[in-house]
Amino acid sequence: MSRPSSDATDAAREVSTLYLFPTEGEAAGLRRRRADAAIAVVGVGMAEAAAGTVRALRVWRPRRAVLCGIAGACDGVLHAGDVVEIVEDSVAALPAAYRLSYRTPRRTSLPAARAVTVNVVGEAVASLSELQMENYGTALPVVEQMEGAAVASVCRELETEYMHLRAISNHIGDKRSEWRVAEAVEALGAAAAAMDE
Repeated sequence: MSRPSSDATDAAREVSTLYLFPTEGEAAGLRRRRADAAIAVVGVGMAEAAAGTVRALRVWRPRRAVLCGIAGACDGVLHAGDVVEIVEDSVAALPAAYRLSYRTPRRTSLPAARAVTVNVVGEAVASLSELQMENYGTALPVVEQMEGAAVASVCRELETEYMHLRAISNHIGDKRSEWRVAEAVEALGAAAAAMDE
């Protein structure tokens, strides 16, 4: 397995905004639109994404890190190609006593959503009944993804401003062949490219 990469591997440099992606494929839409964007591929899953984020933050020293990737919708509110700003995230399947909630202020006009960070596709559905019983103050659509809570935790620890964007590629339970990844990547790239620096 190859190590996730950063475009700035030779020497540390400072940037205003660093875009973090789990995979190169997810970064493709932004790369086509903004050749000047600082982009790091941090890896898939909580462990790789956390380690990749630490490496990227050390190299780039950004004021703000923006995690971008595809996600599965856990309800019928969101559809393939929709892009959301994640304003709350937690790790699925942790006992309630250990489950932290990573909340971030809204910084875009994109629809807000809550995320569940999972290890296995479909894991969020098992934890939704627990999550929905808690009082979050608002009823937000829920998405499932594999890196958010880990990256949020690293950014909090390293005192880096954090944002999280996700484009919907599928609904939980869809067959992999039904996922609309290309559409999601293009929508994600357009939303990320439109962000103010």
